[in-house]
Amino acid sequence: MTSVYMRRAHEEDIKSIVSIINNARYYLKEQGLSQWQSGYPNQDTIEEDLVLQRGFVLVVDHQVAGYTAILAGEDPIYTLIEDGQWLNDEADYIGIHRFAILDKYRGQKLAQRFMTAILTFFYENGTSDFRIDTHPGNLPMQAVITGNGFDKRGIVHINEGEEINGVRWAYQLVL
Repeated sequence: MTSVYMRRAHEEDIKSIVSIINNARYYLKEQGLSQWQSGYPNQDTIEEDLVLQRGFVLVVDHQVAGYTAILAGEDPIYTLIEDGQWLNDEADYIGIHRFAILDKYRGQKLAQRFMTAILTFFYENGTSDFRIDTHPGNLPMQAVITGNGFDKRGIVHINEGEEINGVRWAYQLVL
C-alpha cells in the first residue's frame, strides 16, 4: 500500500522542491498562464521558507511529491480585496502559498489529500481561518481549492517578479 503523509520541509528536500516548482511552472506555461513565469518562486524563496519554518512537503512512498508554504498571521497580499470581502477582519489566519504537486502524481487526487492534511494539521493546532489565491485561469487549482470547501471571496493583486499587479482569485475557508 502507498504511504502518503505531510511533514515540514527539510534542507535536504530543497532540490526536490525546486524540481516540483519548476515542473509546475512549466505546466502553468503550457496552460498559457502568467503565474510563476517570472522566475518566482525560486530556490531563494524555498530556502527562505525553510529558514522561517513555513515549508511543508507531501511525501508519497518516501519521495517528496508536493510542496507548499504556509504563512501564519496577516498576509499583505490579502490586506486589500476587491469585488468581494473576507468573512471576517481577523489577522489570525493561515495563508497557503506555492502549492504544487509533481507532474507524475497528477490525476491521483494527491493535491486534495495534501490540502486536507494542511487544513487538518493547522486546525488541530488552533487555526480555523484559511486563505489562498490562484490565477483566474488555473482551473485545476481552483478545483482543489473549492473541492476542499473554500469559497471565492474576491480578487487580490500580487507582484510576482515582472508580473506587477497580477490578478488572483482569493478564497477563504473558516472551519
